[in-house]
Amino acid sequence: MEKILVTTDQSVNSKAAIRFAIKLAKQRKAELIILYVYHNVKPFSWSEKVFEEYEGAFIEKIRAELTEFIADIYHDIHEPEAQHQLVLVSNLDAADGIMAYASKHNCSYICISTRGAGTFTKILGTHTSKLIRNSAIPVLCIPSAYRLKELKHILYASDMTDYENELKKVVAFAKPIHASVEIMHISYPYEFAFDKEMMEATLQKKTAYKVSVLNPKRDITHALLEDIDHAVKVSKPSLLVLFTHQSRSMFERLLFPSNAEEYSFYGKIPLLTFNKQEDK
Repeated sequence: MEKILVTTDQSVNSKAAIRFAIKLAKQRKAELIILYVYHNVKPFSWSEKVFEEYEGAFIEKIRAELTEFIADIYHDIHEPEAQHQLVLVSNLDAADGIMAYASKHNCSYICISTRGAGTFTKILGTHTSKLIRNSAIPVLCIPSAYRLKELKHILYASDMTDYENELKKVVAFAKPIHASVEIMHISYPYEFAFDKEMMEATLQKKTAYKVSVLNPKRDITHALLEDIDHAVKVSKPSLLVLFTHQSRSMFERLLFPSNAEEYSFYGKIPLLTFNKQEDK
């Protein structure tokens, strides 16, 4: 059975991801795991026994609060409370804790809320940004202001360098929820123009799933993300899919953040990111 992991810090912002994960797990008949990562520092003056007693009480308190927090979310979306796991793990770094748990327990997707970030926070990196860059497991980024909607249409933005393998992953996500898939390639003026109908027929044959094609032209007077944003307005997807590059150095990331990292800071629709290993 698929496992969908959603993270929370008990904040109002984290509710969007939990609402999304509840619906997605129901649609995909997947197991839902709700994860809370914490870290308590042991005072030097405390004995191990005292600290263990404190941590035990802390976990009990947080678990009770989370149980009520999650029950309220189910109530808000008018869903009967379904079976789920509530997990608390200790880790100094929240993103590392999330990735370690997701990997150890073979989770299929990680779901997290994002509320945007200023330049300073962007440079330092947020939990969401770190997950996008480093997670081997696909990450679903849900804007904190997102209102729950049915996932009907998925837009996959492609650079066409490995679209066949990438499209298989997109279709694997879309098929169980019966969502339509559209592949978008923003082409430069010098690129060869492909036949839309022929391309769609080829893609359907290769994936055994209907895939439509969107091929807007690149406007070099705009940033690439502006072109993506314009295409999103045309396509009106329920979710955007991007594949992110992980092999770049930290210096390159600071100067040229990946499209996926950039988009997660101001996107208004959910974003699904897969890692994309480049040839070395």
